[in-house]
Amino acid sequence: MSVYKYKLFSPGGNDTALVFGVETDIEKRRSIQDEILSKHTNVEQVGFINEESSDPYLTMTGGEFCGNATRTAVWHYLNGSHGEITIRVSTSTEGDETLLKAGVCKETHEAWTSIPVCSDAKEVVKDKGDGLYWVQLDGISHLIVLQRRSDAIFRELGTFVDKEGLKAYANNLARAYNLDNVDAYGVIFTENVLDMIKIHPCVFIKTAGTSYYETACGSGTVAAGLVASVLKGHGTNLTWLQPSGKFIQSSVEYQDGKIIGAKISGNVSSISDVLEG
Repeated sequence: MSVYKYKLFSPGGNDTALVFGVETDIEKRRSIQDEILSKHTNVEQVGFINEESSDPYLTMTGGEFCGNATRTAVWHYLNGSHGEITIRVSTSTEGDETLLKAGVCKETHEAWTSIPVCSDAKEVVKDKGDGLYWVQLDGISHLIVLQRRSDAIFRELGTFVDKEGLKAYANNLARAYNLDNVDAYGVIFTENVLDMIKIHPCVFIKTAGTSYYETACGSGTVAAGLVASVLKGHGTNLTWLQPSGKFIQSSVEYQDGKIIGAKISGNVSSISDVLEG
């Protein structure tokens, strides 16, 4: 793929580039990603989609699962119109993939996607103690830091506005609990802001060579929603404030220790015409 076309989108503020055409070589994907990221400093992730709308498919640069990029791809395939599709998404560099139901809501015009997650909650949400929960989705894992622990960390750091400082703390926290040995993971700090729960997502994709304090994180949002459901003992429908100031909703169906289903939804907008690299 020496010449490629791509377009920029903003799912909840988490600026994303979608490249038209699936590149199977991860090193070539990384080369394209790095070129796009150098051109567009607002972009935080790059995905590659099948140009054939009859076979919707998305793989991220690192092969990880990305909730916001999936919502973006769905928005693109449906041209922003309401409807529902089944999309194949990559969940590893080894070529693992899964089929997800997704769509655009007629009433809200928000793009949504189901989430690839095991049904056994004990396998998905693991209590690490002291306000930390490790959530394993197919294709990415997240360390959820409950509000009381997050508040203590923010006091320790002196400020949570310093994105690089918080990202470094997040990486060290994951390493301290031996949780950084996966290809893709995030550390999601939580905070109460005007009676809303805000997340501060620090996401590390080793296979893509990227690390960001993200302006919004779909998989981190649903991971926090899964923790909330397990702690409450029932399903939840929650709205989470993102660093961008926008919102992503998590919906978890949970009963008797089983995760029946999970999804996220939120706004997606196009922020560029088709570009060429």
